Parts: sequence; C-alpha cells; structure tokens
Amino acid sequence: MNTLTSSDNFHRVLGRVPRHEFVGRAAELERVAAQAKQEKNGRGLLLLMAPSAGVSELLRQTFDQFFNERTEVIPFYFAFSRYGTTAVSAAIEFLNTFLQQYLAFRRNEPNLCNSALSLQDLVALAPTADLDWIDQLVQIYTRVRFSNDDKELVRFCLGAPQRVPTKHGRPFVMLDGSQLAENLNTGVAMGTEVLRVFGRADLSFVLAGLRRQIINAAHEAECDFESLDRLRLEQLDTEDANLLVENVARRQQVPTSREARELMVQQFGGSPLLITSFLQAAHETNAALVSYLDCERLYADELLGGHLRRYFDELLEEVAPTLDTRIALIQLMWEAAANAEKSVPVEAWRKHLRLPASEFVEMLRGLHIYEFVNWNGPNLDATTGSQVWKDYLKVNYRLAVKNEPRALVVADAIADSLKRAPDTMALHYRQLGKVTLRKILDQFDCQHVPKVLFDYSTFATNYKGMSDVELVAGLKNESEFFKLPRTVHVASCFSFNSDFRQVCEEDKCAVGHSFEDGIYNDAHEIIWLAAEIESKMEVEKDITELWFERLDSLALTLGFRRYQVWLISNEGFTSEASSFLQSRAAFSSSQRQLEVLVDQIGEGQSLRPHPLDEGDEFLMVVPMGDDNEMLAATTVEQVARRLAFPPAAINQIKTAIVEACINASEHSHSPDQKIYQRFRVESDKLVVTISSRGVLPKNVGSGSSPSNTNNNEAAEERRGWGLKLIRTLMDEVEFERVDEGTSLRMIKYLRNISG
Repeated sequence: MNTLTSSDNFHRVLGRVPRHEFVGRAAELERVAAQAKQEKNGRGLLLLMAPSAGVSELLRQTFDQFFNERTEVIPFYFAFSRYGTTAVSAAIEFLNTFLQQYLAFRRNEPNLCNSALSLQDLVALAPTADLDWIDQLVQIYTRVRFSNDDKELVRFCLGAPQRVPTKHGRPFVMLDGSQLAENLNTGVAMGTEVLRVFGRADLSFVLAGLRRQIINAAHEAECDFESLDRLRLEQLDTEDANLLVENVARRQQVPTSREARELMVQQFGGSPLLITSFLQAAHETNAALVSYLDCERLYADELLGGHLRRYFDELLEEVAPTLDTRIALIQLMWEAAANAEKSVPVEAWRKHLRLPASEFVEMLRGLHIYEFVNWNGPNLDATTGSQVWKDYLKVNYRLAVKNEPRALVVADAIADSLKRAPDTMALHYRQLGKVTLRKILDQFDCQHVPKVLFDYSTFATNYKGMSDVELVAGLKNESEFFKLPRTVHVASCFSFNSDFRQVCEEDKCAVGHSFEDGIYNDAHEIIWLAAEIESKMEVEKDITELWFERLDSLALTLGFRRYQVWLISNEGFTSEASSFLQSRAAFSSSQRQLEVLVDQIGEGQSLRPHPLDEGDEFLMVVPMGDDNEMLAATTVEQVARRLAFPPAAINQIKTAIVEACINASEHSHSPDQKIYQRFRVESDKLVVTISSRGVLPKNVGSGSSPSNTNNNEAAEERRGWGLKLIRTLMDEVEFERVDEGTSLRMIKYLRNISG
C-alpha cells in the first residue's frame, strides 16, 4: 500500500485496525492522500460513498499516514456524530478537535489526539511558536460564542484551520459523516456551511458521506464543481471482502471456514460495515461461524435484536422519528419489495402515512439518501435495497404489523436464509467462471470481428466439429467482417421491464446503448437487445420466436428507433429457428461463438473473471475431462516462471496439478462438472488450490461400501496413490471436505528448492 506499511516506527493514532490489515482500499487511500499535495492546495475532494461501504477507517488511516510521515502536511480528521444536538455544538467540537490534533502533531505526541482537554488546556500545551495565534483564536472564539449569532459562530469554528501560520505547515481537513450533519437540530444547514467555508478556503479538504447527500449539499452550497474532485467508494470486491473477513475473524477470535467466509461476503454484498458488525456479534456471543447453519442462526438473531437490527433501526428513526410512522413505513416498504413494485405512486404513500407535506417530503428525502428507495418525481421504487435490508423489513413487518409469534419469525428467518444460501453461492460460483452479456456488450468499441460470429447457421455449417486451432485458422480467412458499435451504457433488461424477472436471470439479458463508428448522432445510434436462452440442445423455432418477440416488444415499448436483437444459446439454433431470425435481421450465436467473440474483441483479458488480487492470484475454471488438466498445467507453468522456480520444480508442480485434477474428475460428484483452480503468488511460495463443487462418494476416505467392492477398492487405491504422489511433489498438502464439495491446497516454497 505504501512504504509505511511495514515500518516498525509506524504509530497507530486514529486507525482502528493495524495498517497491514487494512484491505481493499489501497487505491482510494492513495487518491485521498494525493489530495493533500501542494498542487492540490485549495481543491476539495468529494468522497461519494455507497451506503454501508465504510469510509471512516479510510480517513483514519490517511490521518495516521501523514502523522507518521512528519511532512508539511498537518492532518485533521473530524467525524460528525449521529447524536449531535445542534450545529453550534458540532462546530465547537470541531474547533476543539482541530486544536487537539494540531498540537498532537506539532508536539509529536499521538496520545493527545484521544485525551479529554478543554480549550484552556490546549492553550497551556501550545509550543512557544504557536502560543500567540492559538491564544488569539481562543479569545476571539470566546467573544463570538456569546454574540448570539449562531451562523457566525459556526463559520468561525470551521475556519480555524485557515488560521494556521503558513510557516507551520498546511492543514489537510478530512470530514466524515457529512450526512449526519444535516440531521442537527438547528436553523444552520451544517453540510452546506461546511462546503461554503472550505470551498472558498485555500486549503485541501475531503468531505466524505453518502453519495446522494453529498451531491445535493454541493448544489445547495452553490459550489464551483470545477474546483472539486470526486471519488466514488463502492463495496469491496469479492476477494478483498474475503480477506477482510479473514482479518476481522482472526482479530475477534471467531473460528470460520472458507465456505462460511464466502457466504458472509455474498450475503452482505461486500459491505465492510455489515461484515465487521456481524463478526463483532459472533465474538460477543462466542459463536463459531464454520457452517452455513452457524451463519444463518446468528444472522437471524442479528436481524431481530443485534448489531444489524440497531444499525437499520437508527437509520429508520432518522427518517421517521415517530414509532407509528415507522411501523406504517415498514409495511409499505416490505409490501412494495415483496411484490417487486418498481413504480409506486408517491401520493399513495402520502395518503397512507397521513403526514404533513413537509414531513413527508423530508422522509422521502432521507429514504432516498440511504438508497432504501429511488425517488423520482411522482413515483418511487422501493425494491432497490440490499438483501439484508429486505430481510430486516420482512422480520419487522411480521413482528410489528402482523403481530406473529417471535419464535416463528426467528425459525422462518433461519430457514429462509438457509434455503437461500446454496443458491446465493451457486450464483456466485457461476459468475466466477462466466462472461456476462453486460460485460461483453460493454466492451464493444468499434472492433472488427468475423460476421459469422453473429450467424449461427453459417457458423455451424462451416465450423461445427472443428478443433480450436482449426477454428481460429478458419476465422482468419473469413472475408466478411462486422464492425461493432461503441457502447456507452449497458443495463439488464430488468432495469427496463421487471417482467423479465419471470423468464430469465438478471445477467442473461441486456440492453446496450451504442453508436456505430463511434459517431454520436441520431443516425448512428443503435440499441442492442441481447438474451441468453437456457437449452441443452439447439433451440427450436417456437422458443426462438417467443424470445425474439419479448425483446422486439421491449424495444417498441421503449421507443427505440433503431435496434438490433441478438439471441444466444448454449448449442445454437435449429435450421428453422435460424431462418426465422435471419428473416427478422436478428443475430444468433452459440456459446462457442460467444467465447470466440470475447477473444476477438479484447483478447479476452478484460472480460474474464479477475482473481483475488490481480497481480498476485489467478483464477481458472475448466470443465472436467477431455485432458483439460493440461490447460491448468500450462497456466501454472507460466505462473511458476514468474517466481523463478527452476525447471525441475516447475515439472513437479505441473505433475501435482495434473494428478489433482484427475482426482477431482474421477471422484467428485460435481453437479456443474467444473474444476476451480487458484494459483496464488506470494513472496516465497506458490499456493495452488484445486476445488470442485459436489460431494465425494461415501467410499472415498471412509472405507468401502458393501456393494461394488472391487470398483470402490480400485478407486480408493487410485486416489490414495495420487495423494501420496502429490505429497512427494509439493511441500505442503491439505485435503479438506467442505460444505460445497472438496478442496486440495498445495504449497511449493522457493526456499526449499535446491535447483
């Protein structure tokens, strides 16, 4: 992340986690720190956070970095409190905190940052060089404090960093939780005042908060957006979130398994806040999170009375302070979410809640800021919240509105989440090895590709049954090429018509807005509507007609002037279906054509699944059988060469990989017939994990069953010999049965290699 990460002299001042365990935000940390550079002086950075994405630790770690570097940059971090009473009290706390952190930096005494000190205490602690300006600041504050002008007092306190003499350094102001400042009980719009004061100051600053609120506050403050930089903070990706779970579980001493960790990541959508809260709850209740059942039992408890419940309760109390209104709101939101109502009349909600117009508008504004709803004029969409939010709504609806027995709600919550867990993970595993239509359409950028890739009938006639080598050679000799448009926006068909939820998965249909030749005018605008049809055989004409009509109807309903329909199925289309699509000028492709297209438009690199850490880990998914283990062996050879393994060691690693893949193919009852392989590069070793979904036969590793004894004994002997061979080739070998199947982890150390 930076050179301070491994320094023994790095002091943790405000950071709540060790620097080396702060994961997933390296790029964001670097970007925030860059805001303090001299060339950025006077520019503000709006840090736009997705709900529950977690921003506080990012700013705290930035503070610690500058505190330790001891440069001319003087870091200052201030977090608005959810429990603040007025803008005046918040401003006074801002002034006190600034002076405290300033003196801690100047004296190089980190402990001062967390001490309880009055303004007079701070004056007494001021070094001789700072005494005059700090004493003068406190005297002016005392005068303004009793002037009965709240706005002047707020602006004075916020302006304290500007009073630091230039020769002493440049304050770098980081403000956290700005959305909470809007809830202060006062006539002063704190968030607006913050932007007005710092937007006109000659100081670099960061204002972090919920993305919708920050943008609104900037507009209300009439900010010069040309002088403001912006950085979006999303949830952690899957791999960083997995690492976060590992780190927090270790710190909290919560036993976990790989399967449980992966489930937590998917269930909480990579949210640092929710993941950390959940593991904190496990620590407090002394719960192990090893199985799906462990996770879902705790999850149900958390929804009904733990950290998760308190988190959502507090947000709802902010937007709907009275209990009756909250209960009525829970009913409206759950019923809308359960019925997938993406467009609800705002007026219907207002009549049901019976709130004064001003209170109702303020409530909708709060729900919109927290992204519990999308509010757009006369209509709103209450289906947008996370799965955790919807589960919270459901249990509270059943308890507070339906008055159902608590024990029943708890039992159903556990059962519902347990039933959903395998589907959640199955979808995740499918996506790991899958290139989605949205990703493919998003990569269209005026590339030239063989036209036959969009015509299944011609492709089947010319290339069916050919090997990959023959296919590539044949495509190079194609005379007809098609120039793809440049895509500017891609979304699922679900975003345009919720009826598609009934007929396909979200990632199997897409609408891409694009322009031919990259020319942005009406004549060149064209919208692509694409869908994948589930079928194990060539799709018949009747199904093809049905899918064409769905997409064609969507285009007509939305008023698309020019559009292109593109249908894909795993094995292509029958001749009758192909003729129908050709008559409608629609494109058709098989899965194989799609895979070739991916390679053609971007060499496949940007479209294929990214590993845990793009520089250090690689993920590969191959079908079982057909000697596909050799693909893995070739890949690991390239990875091992990067680590400078000698040829003998590389051959040992390749042999172990091949043996492990054969083992997985012969003995796994995998439903998807896939082998999942991870190759992780570390400083002194290569870690290889071979996994398969499904279960082992009962005879493997647990003795033979009475029937088919000879075959079972032969399989057991083969497996035993294979594992023995692998153990002789690798330095560490760990075989594990897990919830989702089996996993074989192998390690080869560089230090153990003699050459």
